[in-house]
Amino acid sequence: MRANPLSALSDDLANTLVPDAPSAFPCPDPAAPAADSARAAQPDAYDELAAFHGIERERLVLIHPGSHHAAPAWPAERYADVADQLAADGWQIAIVGDAPDPERTAGVLGAMQTAALFLAGAVTPDTLPRLIANARLLVSDDAEATSPVATARAAGTPHIVLEEHPRDTGSDAIAARARAALSNTGDAHPGEPFTLHMPAAHESA
Repeated sequence: MRANPLSALSDDLANTLVPDAPSAFPCPDPAAPAADSARAAQPDAYDELAAFHGIERERLVLIHPGSHHAAPAWPAERYADVADQLAADGWQIAIVGDAPDPERTAGVLGAMQTAALFLAGAVTPDTLPRLIANARLLVSDDAEATSPVATARAAGTPHIVLEEHPRDTGSDAIAARARAALSNTGDAHPGEPFTLHMPAAHESA
């Protein structure tokens, strides 16, 4: 009986086509780099906030008038006075606050004579820590554990806590303290002052 030549050929092919051992460096999913690039190209919530409002990190001063106490350390008018003085020096003022305290945040903006960013209600809990970390100074009412002051301390952001001062401390004294803190921050740089003209009584008559 004649040997089947196909049988020998099949054996040779079987030995030849043994699969290779898995590589120690598996080939990455070709779709993964594209997905990572797409994620990297998407701005995060803070970047979107900064771009939309024109936040300038090197001259940003945050005013947080919200308080955890029934009797806040300072009225809105004194916050506004400090904010006006710093804005006149060329610092960018941004008012931040919690949603339950809109009357205090809006009260500061309403009492100001200069331009300010009104971020109350626009900053999410996830975005606020980065906003505080990027600020040159934070002025806040109290230092409760859930207040922005705790975040500022963790981030190393200069801050002024108004409840730590006598209740009769004037706005000029706090503005002077703020200027001193800002002057000690190497990457803090004021810009050109922008003051809204408010007509005097004789002009509006």
